[in-house]
Amino acid sequence: MRPSLTPAALAAALAVQRPNSRTAESEADRIGIELAAKAGYDPRAAITLWQKMAQVGGKGPPEFFSTHPSPENREKKLAEYVPEMMPYYEQKGDRPIYRL
Repeated sequence: MRPSLTPAALAAALAVQRPNSRTAESEADRIGIELAAKAGYDPRAAITLWQKMAQVGGKGPPEFFSTHPSPENREKKLAEYVPEMMPYYEQKGDRPIYRL
């Protein structure tokens, strides 16, 4: 029989894991927007995507309780990346193969 976690232990585990999950999701967003821009996709579309996700998703739980950043926070962070990603998107001709 597996021992079960007490409510306090469960709360402590979640308090440690959730911020790490949000950090990993934010890193994935950063990598995703870069890969998309390098592949020729407009990085500004990522902002539009998360605006639509926020509209469709409605009001979710507070971000503290979530394993993912809120759509609003994702949109804001992606908007910060757009100026850095635009040169990849705007390059002309054949696209080089980039190493990660």
